[in-house]
Amino acid sequence: MQKVRYEHVHQIKCTPIGARTIADLIRNFDESLQLFKHWEEKGIQLDPHGVGSNYAIFYTYDEEVAEQEGFERIRTESGNPLPRR
Repeated sequence: MQKVRYEHVHQIKCTPIGARTIADLIRNFDESLQLFKHWEEKGIQLDPHGVGSNYAIFYTYDEEVAEQEGFERIRTESGNPLPRR
């Protein structure tokens, strides 16, 4: 049986764009930090080949976690595309 991989392409928002104060910067960084800690606790992984200058691809094989976090069903372990729900 093949594992189904669920992915989420996350736009990195840790930028100074739109910040007007140091508190705005801290809030932006903290929101991302809390999300990443939450995902780590749920066993979500970072795809080391899916990291760009302003995005990162996260994945899980756990269907329940994928549903909770809004990840999409992308492909099987062998890389075959699956139809979207």
